[in-house]
Amino acid sequence: MNIELYLQSGIVESYALGLATQREVDEFEELLPHYPELKEALRDFEYHLELFSIDHEVPPPAEVRKRIEDRLRELPAIPESRRRVGRGDRTEFVAAKETSEYIRVHRIWRTLFLVVFVLAKIFLILAIYYFIQYRHAAQK
Repeated sequence: MNIELYLQSGIVESYALGLATQREVDEFEELLPHYPELKEALRDFEYHLELFSIDHEVPPPAEVRKRIEDRLRELPAIPESRRRVGRGDRTEFVAAKETSEYIRVHRIWRTLFLVVFVLAKIFLILAIYYFIQYRHAAQK
């Protein structure tokens, strides 16, 4: 494979910017460990892209910082007694709003549900079995 021609095709830039197709991404990631030139070209492009973004950055409007600070002031402060002191102290939790639409269930409840479900199926099978046995005994 002619690596110089491959580099000139613009694949490194497309890959770094997320514009490459899935096939191109797979091919590039497959070749990356085998060709140090690709790694160097990728690092070089990312470095120059970062320099470009630093040189051409646009500061946010002044009112944005003020709005962020105002919203932070609106949040209730966490009392010092409720803050976690260390990793081992996990008795206190900060209430957080859940944005997920899914219900989170503790593992013990999942296990308990599975046990009850399996027992219900066993009792159902036994009830049907004994009902059939009772019918046969009643017919004799």
